[in-house]
Amino acid sequence: MSVPGSPTPALAQPLLARPFWPTMGLAVAAAAFLVAHSVLHATAVDELLLVLVALTALVAGHGLMRNRARRVAAEQAAARAREELTLQARVGDCEQRRQSLAAFAKLASHVAHEVRNPLSSIMLNTELLEEEAAKCGCESAPEATALIGSIKKEAERLQHLTDEYLAFARPPRPAAAHQSLNAVVEELAHLVREEARRSGITVETRLSHGCPCALIDPHQVKQAALNLVRNAMQAMPDGGRLTISTDVAADGTVALSVDDTGPGIPEELRCLILEPFFTSKPQGTGLGLPLAAHIVRDHGGELDFGPAPGGSGTRFTITLPASRSESGPCACAPRLPAPAGAAEP
Repeated sequence: MSVPGSPTPALAQPLLARPFWPTMGLAVAAAAFLVAHSVLHATAVDELLLVLVALTALVAGHGLMRNRARRVAAEQAAARAREELTLQARVGDCEQRRQSLAAFAKLASHVAHEVRNPLSSIMLNTELLEEEAAKCGCESAPEATALIGSIKKEAERLQHLTDEYLAFARPPRPAAAHQSLNAVVEELAHLVREEARRSGITVETRLSHGCPCALIDPHQVKQAALNLVRNAMQAMPDGGRLTISTDVAADGTVALSVDDTGPGIPEELRCLILEPFFTSKPQGTGLGLPLAAHIVRDHGGELDFGPAPGGSGTRFTITLPASRSESGPCACAPRLPAPAGAAEP
């Protein structure tokens, strides 16, 4: 198993650079020359002396080969030891991260359950108070209605927060079905077009003609893609273009990509944006992208991000293994009609 930055590929370089083969070749050539010369011109004493020199050269060459083999074995053993230490350190980091996430998930689940029941009671009583304030004809009724509305709004935000915590702590198991990503994108674009239009954002879809199909839970994958779309829309507060596309790769994978034309992700935040509870937004929970990554991993896929094509904005890509049903390829759903005034690709 190779590790980036491992010194293993460079093991043989310093050994090959040493003057071993020229020395060995010279010794063999000298021995051959001396033997030939002794046979043709030398006396018996000279022959014996030259043969001894040749044997000495061969023994010296054999010793050089053994020393080289020992050096190669020692350097390879040292490289393997360094690689094993690196892998052990990475495994330790991954295990520590897994334990931390498990502790976070357990705490989030406990807090969400404890908050949910009293929060439901607060929201119910707030709605009753709102109705009573509407019936009241006193002068302070408008002010009371405004205060109740503020309480209701914050309670709804807290309800959304607890729902996200529960979804991250204990996401449901995927109910896998043979589904086209084109159909998921069509439903998603139809869902967000009007909201995007109000924010000055144009929604475009670019669907693969290869009908990208995968064994997925369409509701969960649509939720993951929706989290990516929300994140992209929040990155364009002054408007822009949102592109949702699908693709079929030659290696048998299918992809769903979300592109925005925002300012992009700062370099110092690239290693943090998929961390749970990290957010750069004042009202964010820091769970949208991690939850999307969790859903994608549960489907055997990967979530990647990088600069969008053209150099402006960010592209998030969900990559999933392709699937073919026993009854044949799945049918790509027809395009849903776009609302009036919505941009078409």
